[in-house]
Amino acid sequence: MCEKDNELRKIISDLIKSNGPIHLSEFMSICLYNINYGYYTNNKVIGNKGDFITSPEISQVFGEFIALSIFNNAKKSKINKINLLELGPGKGTLTNDILTTIDKIKNNGFELHPFLYEKNAGLKDLQKKKLFKYKCKWIQDFSEISNSPTYIIANEFFDALPINQIVSNNGFWYERRIGLKDNTFCFELGNKIIDKVKISPYPSGKIIEDRLYTKNLLINIFDLILKNKGALIIIDYGQLEENFINGNTLQGVIKHKSSDIFENIGLTDLSSWVNFSDFIKDLPKEIKYQGPITQKEFLINLGIKSRFENLAKNKSATERRLLFTQFERLVSSSHMGQAFKVMILYSENMKSFEGFK
Repeated sequence: MCEKDNELRKIISDLIKSNGPIHLSEFMSICLYNINYGYYTNNKVIGNKGDFITSPEISQVFGEFIALSIFNNAKKSKINKINLLELGPGKGTLTNDILTTIDKIKNNGFELHPFLYEKNAGLKDLQKKKLFKYKCKWIQDFSEISNSPTYIIANEFFDALPINQIVSNNGFWYERRIGLKDNTFCFELGNKIIDKVKISPYPSGKIIEDRLYTKNLLINIFDLILKNKGALIIIDYGQLEENFINGNTLQGVIKHKSSDIFENIGLTDLSSWVNFSDFIKDLPKEIKYQGPITQKEFLINLGIKSRFENLAKNKSATERRLLFTQFERLVSSSHMGQAFKVMILYSENMKSFEGFK
């Protein structure tokens, strides 16, 4: 075991010994965000040599299309001054590609002020190096954002937020907590859930996931959009509730492979499938939404095929193969095209976004 695993295992074990079995969200928060040993203290988690790869790291074309979508929407909505806020911006690649693209196409009178919301100090350093030529501001609270229409981008952000789970047992629902057995972490039954759960608890072993962190964050995001106008652009892997597979979607990933969540603590990425229905439950009536549709549909609708064809002109066979591989990874159903969904929530007094039919 490495230092991270040892230290985090001790922190969590001591907490359980003192207070009893803990919430799954507590376990995830410690594993991911502990200030000294959490997973996101590592700034090398993203990329081919890391644990996972995101669309912006595959091709700059992804960021170009997000940029065009935002720019065209602002112009149609007669907005000439905007804030751009990326949540969990990773290496800063997406924000960089968006700012680079808008720099090339914007006309006089269009202002863009970039903000980044990042907890990882190591990744923040990478972002500052990549974005040094732009006047970006890193924030810890949405209140630090200036009063202009704000376009918020959440690319593979909500899947990394901690969740809780409830599990059915002998006709009742219980919180699924994490305890210790023979000094080994394990799932245990917690408190009985008194609130009425609409789903039948039979047969035993059914699991429902609760995304309290997501719901709380959405309240703040909606407040920001309602105050100044704006939009939330969500790109993540997930499902709609009517098609949602009730069960344990929590997963661990290390070096692009599945990993037990109780092993290699602090070295393993923990995430869960996003339920897109969460974003439209209790949605303020002043906010509209489009989607979710698959990432494949969204990018194809925006014209990604033509963009890659143009990029491939006059390129060598090796370069064309690389471009084709990038295209496939972004839109193929066997890669990111099907599992990843795109959904946009925006102020009712703004125009709709391109990419949805």
